[in-house]
Amino acid sequence: MAKPTGSTAALAAALLGEIGANASASSVTQFIDTGSPELNDCISGRPDGGLPFGRLVEMFGPSSAGKTALAAQWLIEAQRMGGVSGFTDWERSFSQDLAVTMGLNTDMPFWLYNKARTWEEGNIKAAKAVRLIRASKAIPDDAPILWVFDSIASAIPNSSIDKNMDELNMNDTTALARVTSTTLKVMAQIAEENNATFLYLNQIRTKPGVSFGDPTTTPGGSAMEFFATIRIALSREKLFAPGDKKDEKVFVGQNIKAKVVKSKLTQPFRVAEQRMEFDENGNLKFNMAFSTIAMLVHKGKLTKEGNYILWPLDGKKYNHKPLAQHINENGLQKELAKLALS
Repeated sequence: MAKPTGSTAALAAALLGEIGANASASSVTQFIDTGSPELNDCISGRPDGGLPFGRLVEMFGPSSAGKTALAAQWLIEAQRMGGVSGFTDWERSFSQDLAVTMGLNTDMPFWLYNKARTWEEGNIKAAKAVRLIRASKAIPDDAPILWVFDSIASAIPNSSIDKNMDELNMNDTTALARVTSTTLKVMAQIAEENNATFLYLNQIRTKPGVSFGDPTTTPGGSAMEFFATIRIALSREKLFAPGDKKDEKVFVGQNIKAKVVKSKLTQPFRVAEQRMEFDENGNLKFNMAFSTIAMLVHKGKLTKEGNYILWPLDGKKYNHKPLAQHINENGLQKELAKLALS
């Protein structure tokens, strides 16, 4: 590539003095592992990737699709990586006790939790916290800060919070969309400047009168569609097991389908599945072995013959669920991950 000479060199020198050197290109080199190599790949284009540092992420879906459960798992992973996890609970519904059974450390400063009254308050507190954390140097620069906001649909703008119910009008209906447009552009810069990941959870609504195409939309206007680096749409398939009584079925978990509808890091519109289960005590867990096996079979990295899957470590054949159980009970998750990353 030709270097500036003559008049172009003089122009480059003048520009350098007037506006400064070119800024470094925006890139992502650090990630929070989602626990699923398949989802990591769908989000970031690499099985060892995941949620990007320094960016905004939106995850949305219908009620009970697994949004908060997945977010809790990622908050725990951020702590395991030596970082800090924060949670703004606009919904007032986060079960800290359940998250503890999954492995969440609730000691400050590794866990920061607040019930902000308004949209603005929640974002301001998160911004102040990440700036203070990075400035303190109490955690390594390459340790993650993951802040979850639950959820956009439940947040109330400052302009509406102190009004009586009979004072609310159409301006209040659209107030959240207006304020997100103002706020999210600032939060995107704060995330980048402090190498923090801001994960906004959201719900879905049905648009009336739509006969063709997707009839659903997300509350809070279109700002997140522009400012998020990653947008993940969730859906679910319920799982049932036979109960004690005849013809009784007991809910035991669900398969969560995560479709990455926007990614500035890799090809979008790819889907990853994760299996969420409840044990006999009602504790929640993600059976990542089950989900990863399905991905490896699909990619041809594990051989399937009929209903049986060949496990290369011992040369034996298993059905899908018994193989996942064998891997979980014998601590073979690392060996499974090596296959996924190969």
